Amino acid sequence: MPYANKVKSIDEALAPLRSGMRLMLGEFVGAGEAACCIEALLASDIGGLTLIANTPGLRGGFLKARLFASGQLAEFIGTHVGTTEESTVAYLDEAVRVAEFFPMGTWAEKVRAGAMGLGGVLVPVGIGILDQPGVFPARGTPKDKVTLDGREFFLERPLTADVSIIKGWRADTFGNVEFRGTSLQNQRDIAMAGRYTIVEVNEIVEVGTLAPERVGCPGVFVDAVVQGLSLEAQHAMYKAQWAKLGRLPQDAATATAAATAA
Repeated sequence: MPYANKVKSIDEALAPLRSGMRLMLGEFVGAGEAACCIEALLASDIGGLTLIANTPGLRGGFLKARLFASGQLAEFIGTHVGTTEESTVAYLDEAVRVAEFFPMGTWAEKVRAGAMGLGGVLVPVGIGILDQPGVFPARGTPKDKVTLDGREFFLERPLTADVSIIKGWRADTFGNVEFRGTSLQNQRDIAMAGRYTIVEVNEIVEVGTLAPERVGCPGVFVDAVVQGLSLEAQHAMYKAQWAKLGRLPQDAATATAAATAA
């Protein structure tokens, strides 16, 4: 039986995303972001989104951080808001609702619970701190707790999304994904926690090209494959951003951009 071809244009892939939905994005402080999908989202009139992501992204007006300034987000569910100016301002101005923050490992476990269909996870981290009165006034109710074998745990419920967007290095036309570097993260769990999942990749290959042991996310969890930036263009984009932030010499970014253009 032939494998389904899931390659779509970005507009086709994003078509199921509607205003008011829950959107989960893979990344880690800007690394492993689906650049082309985010740019398309920023250019759209989709709004009122609940964004579920580890961090708000990388500072300096980079990709996902701009969603906090565009007015397209209603709520953010993550680990903190301090990695970008845009998210910090949106939080302090109460332009984006943040009911509570989660320790990074807790957030990842909540996503995994959503991916695996679990009812929740029991987490001891933060007992005696995150359950203090007034810590999360936007919650309205205390955090749920369970006592087991004499220990207290938070009952953390699963995180799921209407749409998940992840970023890979390569994918075949069926949606099997190979990751590289920091983009490994927990993107498979994010893919599995979405009812509809898009993967943006640097390179699309035929089924059978990827070695089975290199597949980080099986195609059964992916609904659409989209072509993103080439790996060279992606490297140039990140080097230019790091140079902008003073973490790389400007001439290094300029040289990289010139080599990519050539």
